[in-house]
Amino acid sequence: MNIIAKFVHLLLWLSVVFSPTLVGVITGIVLKFNFTGQTSELALPVCAGIGFALGAVWAERIRNTIGLSAFFGRLIGHRDIDGMPKQRC
Repeated sequence: MNIIAKFVHLLLWLSVVFSPTLVGVITGIVLKFNFTGQTSELALPVCAGIGFALGAVWAERIRNTIGLSAFFGRLIGHRDIDGMPKQRC
């Protein structure tokens, strides 16, 4: 059971890392098509690497502070996402 728990935590960690990596890939694609020359060839892997590094730092910060499962639990259980009406004061 410990292997399954570690695998689930790995998937949660990767899902946090994926978001900044995707932003980096999109930025790299935009830079690649806007510039010409040898620097445009390195734009995509460099931006993707920077996005992955920032995502890894962010995922580790989340893991060390509140925990990955608690983080996703807060996202999934939020009232605005869940469709529950807001309470008026």
